[in-house]
Amino acid sequence: MSELGDQAVTDSDEALLAETDGAVGSLTVVGAGPGDVELMALAGFRAIARADLVVVDSREHLAILEHLGITHHATVVVASGDQHQQLAEALDEGRHVVRVTADDHLLDGFHSKALPQILKTHRNRTHVVPGISRWDCALNFGGVAPTASVALLDASASVPPEDEWPTAGTVVIWTTEGMLARVAARGAQVHGHDAQVLEITGLGTTAQISRLTTWAEVVSASVNPGAEHFLVTGPGIADAARARLDWFGTKPLFDWSVVIPRTKDDFDDLIEQLYRYGASSEVVATLSIEPPRTEQAMEKAIRGLVDGRYLWIVFTSPHAVEAIIERLAESGLDSRALSGVLIAAVGRGSVEALARHGLVADLVPVGENTAGGLAVEFPAHDTLIDPLDRVLVPSADVSVTLLLEGLGRLGWEAEEVTAYRTVRASPPPADVRERIKDGMFDAVVFTSSTAVRNMIGIAGKPHASTVVAAIGPATAAACEMHGLHVDVVADAPTFESVAEGLAWFADRRRAERAEQGLPDTKPSERKRRKRRKAAADPA
Repeated sequence: MSELGDQAVTDSDEALLAETDGAVGSLTVVGAGPGDVELMALAGFRAIARADLVVVDSREHLAILEHLGITHHATVVVASGDQHQQLAEALDEGRHVVRVTADDHLLDGFHSKALPQILKTHRNRTHVVPGISRWDCALNFGGVAPTASVALLDASASVPPEDEWPTAGTVVIWTTEGMLARVAARGAQVHGHDAQVLEITGLGTTAQISRLTTWAEVVSASVNPGAEHFLVTGPGIADAARARLDWFGTKPLFDWSVVIPRTKDDFDDLIEQLYRYGASSEVVATLSIEPPRTEQAMEKAIRGLVDGRYLWIVFTSPHAVEAIIERLAESGLDSRALSGVLIAAVGRGSVEALARHGLVADLVPVGENTAGGLAVEFPAHDTLIDPLDRVLVPSADVSVTLLLEGLGRLGWEAEEVTAYRTVRASPPPADVRERIKDGMFDAVVFTSSTAVRNMIGIAGKPHASTVVAAIGPATAAACEMHGLHVDVVADAPTFESVAEGLAWFADRRRAERAEQGLPDTKPSERKRRKRRKAAADPA
């Protein structure tokens, strides 16, 4: 027997330590969803931030995790067919693994299959952060106020006989499309063919459909046998209060598909605002970032930063931050080379780009967070206190005249350098262009005149049925100049305002259609004319 610190270690313990070469990995199983990966506990976010490896359910979740704003250094992969082996090997290598899964704890899926195997071999290294259950989501997203007694029925694999059917005041049934017909037949036997039932599909997504129907009218479309269906019975489903509680399915932009032509990187706020109103967004890049045509000016600027030529450096975009960091790296340096330089930043994107490299801006405009706003709040040069009077302004190949003039009036000698160029991006994939032209998007949100010009240049004009929203009058004028009818102009040039304007438009559109006796359909749900086949010329 040997000693490790003050504790005795047995020979068998030493053998176990030898097998792992001293590396002790960990597994945290994080529940997310259902329907929305963002329905994740804070403990799950923290686990991902500390992980070396993150394993997700599908490739769709790979893209979603990129937008969650979780700072992490982990490798993100899709779960393999043999998850037990995949996770066990990573644990034995000493890696800290997070398995993000949409499964409920103890329900069919990962938790009932792979998790028990992991617990048999690596129980001491495994931790579970439960997700929100399907049952809770069915009631909440369905807008149902449950009665005092609630029963939950898992009918995804089999249907219980009539005498075992739950009899609580509110019953939530989880099943699949393949089992739906059998469940509906049994429900009709128990409750009656004409009894009401709330049917929910696409739970927790912006494509969720909540339909108040009868057991006799519950019919399987047999499109996707594995698709989940939820059936809810009880007085709460037909209550007048449901109109107030149906907060999810009645969002103004619920199930709308919005295309956003991107001219800069930071569109997360706009996507989040649209999501809050029920829309899903697809971003189409209209600008591409390329190096300056010549390198001499940037090389001189980097030497000046290292040699102490500048007191301040002003970043007007995340691209400027990355350009400076990349040039420093080419010289064998990193962000520490800026330790003696004061930093000013415009926009949240620039501040976050600095943070990614361990830098904190000394000055960020409190009022208008623009280049012009920075010039207003920038301190004046004081010859008695400031040892230098030079300010470096790395920017794109566009004018920052207002900022330079403002700094000049304050007594600073501002030197602008072209750090990168913005050019029109390559056209999006053919299917995206077709969806834009054919009106498959319900709305398009333009955030600048450049976005209008570039989007039409690389993808063509949006269909006339597509709702057009502009972030301000100048952008709206650019739309009209290109022959587009503008439906929404934001009251203020902010992402929040343009999203709210689009939501108000959708509400008014819905009310007008109701007054006219028309169905509540989305702009993309229009009757499409069949293309006429060209008649063959007579021989």
